[in-house]
Amino acid sequence: MFRVVEMQMARFVVAGCFAMCLLSVGGEGVIDTSSRCDFPAIYNFGDSNSDTGGNSASFYPMVSPCGETFFHRPAGRGCDGRLIIDFIAKHLGLPYLSPYLDSLESNFRHGANFASGGSTIRPYKEAMFENGVSPFYLEIQIAQYQQFKSRTTTLSKQAKKQSDRFPIVDDFSKALYTFDTGQNDLAAGFRTKFSSEQFEAEITDMINQHANAVRNLYEQGARTFWIHNTGPIGCLGVTLSYLHNPNPDFVDSQGCDKFQNDMARKFNRQLEQKVIQLRKELPLSAITYVDIFAAKYELLSNAKKNGFLDKASICCGYHDENNHVWCGNKGTITNGTQVYAGSCKDPSLYISWDGVHYTEAANCWIADRIVLDTGANSAAFYPMASPCGETFFHRPAGRGCDGRLIIDFIASHLGLPFLSPYLDSLESNFSHGANFATGGSTIRPSNESMSENGVSPFSLDVQIAQFNQFKSRTTSLSNQAKKQHNRFPSVDDFPRAPYMFDIGQNDVSVGFRNMNNNEQFPADIKDMINQLATAVRNLYEQGARTFWTHNTGPIGCLPMTLKFIPNPITRLLDEHGCIKYQNDVARQFNKVLNQQVIQLRTELPLSAITYVDVFSAKYQLYGRAKEHRFGNTANICCGYFEDKSQVWCGQRANVNGTEVFGGSCEDPSSYVSWDGVHYTDAANHLIAAQIINGSY
Repeated sequence: MFRVVEMQMARFVVAGCFAMCLLSVGGEGVIDTSSRCDFPAIYNFGDSNSDTGGNSASFYPMVSPCGETFFHRPAGRGCDGRLIIDFIAKHLGLPYLSPYLDSLESNFRHGANFASGGSTIRPYKEAMFENGVSPFYLEIQIAQYQQFKSRTTTLSKQAKKQSDRFPIVDDFSKALYTFDTGQNDLAAGFRTKFSSEQFEAEITDMINQHANAVRNLYEQGARTFWIHNTGPIGCLGVTLSYLHNPNPDFVDSQGCDKFQNDMARKFNRQLEQKVIQLRKELPLSAITYVDIFAAKYELLSNAKKNGFLDKASICCGYHDENNHVWCGNKGTITNGTQVYAGSCKDPSLYISWDGVHYTEAANCWIADRIVLDTGANSAAFYPMASPCGETFFHRPAGRGCDGRLIIDFIASHLGLPFLSPYLDSLESNFSHGANFATGGSTIRPSNESMSENGVSPFSLDVQIAQFNQFKSRTTSLSNQAKKQHNRFPSVDDFPRAPYMFDIGQNDVSVGFRNMNNNEQFPADIKDMINQLATAVRNLYEQGARTFWTHNTGPIGCLPMTLKFIPNPITRLLDEHGCIKYQNDVARQFNKVLNQQVIQLRTELPLSAITYVDVFSAKYQLYGRAKEHRFGNTANICCGYFEDKSQVWCGQRANVNGTEVFGGSCEDPSSYVSWDGVHYTDAANHLIAAQIINGSY
């Protein structure tokens, strides 16, 4: 597989109910093409492999037949259509990037492209018109970005109205920062005729300067990076055109220039090691290393199998043993004939566009390989009863609210079905993951029972054991089966899937019931977090690489909490009328969890661990309920809670000689709380939207 680190189709939720598409760190996998990562912008740095018009605007414009396949005109790109960066932008739901160096009609609302054809990581003394080496090497591109950001911020402060062509200042920290550079540095080394030993030191310097660019952006607030390694330069069409009856010792198994590909591999090994080092050094970052070499090499190795002509075939230009006329140019060949280097009849059959760059069809193939986008308790114990589920499912659906949970909204956002609970054996479909979460579950095993205080026997260690068994049996059945069952996940999906945690609130609640004092709680919290970290390590050892961790919510704001304190002393309440002590303990839990996440990022360098501030997302909802058209946040939609009598949602009980049914309110969408503990479909929708857009 390709060492691209992203989320695959399968999602596994451990101890919680949440999923989100993030470009992840480390590991091996592919990002799911069905998902939509919510980056508001892309800022790209690189060479002609990702230049969408910088050089064309700065120097001589691109000429026909470039752009003929997709844009039907020259569009600043050195191929017949789109580049890999274009397909990435499309996948993210963003427009194609405008080049920073193009002052005519550029729109930078969703990012900017600083890539320049012929650019390098390091500055070189060669001129643009000598060997095509761009003056806009990586350090200059970073300086351009700094100026771009600075001027955008200044203009935004001065403007009475935000220009719709400028980025939103807050988007800089939320954007995706992509790099595709290094190939031209290697080419410069080949021209200088470096030996293998010389190359080693030169490559180290290239990688160090590349890392400095990442650090620079990180210091300015960038957090999410996507870094391509370099491709198999020894397989480029123009390289192959110079190889006539080569010595077998000089070519690899695919007939490519062995020395050039070996140097590319050395570059990539050092780059990957540097990425791992940067993940430790920059713990708040998510750095994705993309093995573009492997993706391109597979395509070149299996050209005919993938519907292309031989890898040495070049669509545009005139190339024979003695003559080279570049795509779109006219030239006189050896026999004195003037030729026009036009394009082939069908570019979609070619991997190489002009001997150096790939065709749109090849770029699309490569992009597809690097940018691929609930009811357990109800099944295990008593089924959920009406009116649960009435708003969305129109029937009880195993969820403790009137409709969907946050995990359901995220699944819909990613274009995936709702997750089946692992404990539900009836018609469950695990092809896209499984949900091991159970209502009332805790991180630490509790002495309290389900019947006593609603504490689930499926604590986090049990859920991990369930996952271990699920994975083992899936692998065993897959090995035995002649055909993959469409209700089981693909075995290859396990290392690519994100693993989500949303747990801890019930542990804190158990502490409140046990009346742990301020001195006891810190030790208990530390133990909770340590056990959560152990679960992460367990999954990591099994190959999991992408983790998504919720902190715990403002438990002191839950209406059921407030019901037990009907007339609290004002000083015990915070600004939103919530119990201050309980929220302070939740914040303490979250602080320790955040510190543990940062530590785990350093300890598990191939992992991507995302910390989600659910507390803030929910707490702001309590403070701005009216703004969001909710009523009093202390009100409960479903259940009967009057005169010190409590009848839980969907239950019947005798109250003062009268049978009472804990039914639901007329309009759940105007309530934050469904049953005093869980949130309504409407509230979950709002919280999910806040998390999806990157606010928390």
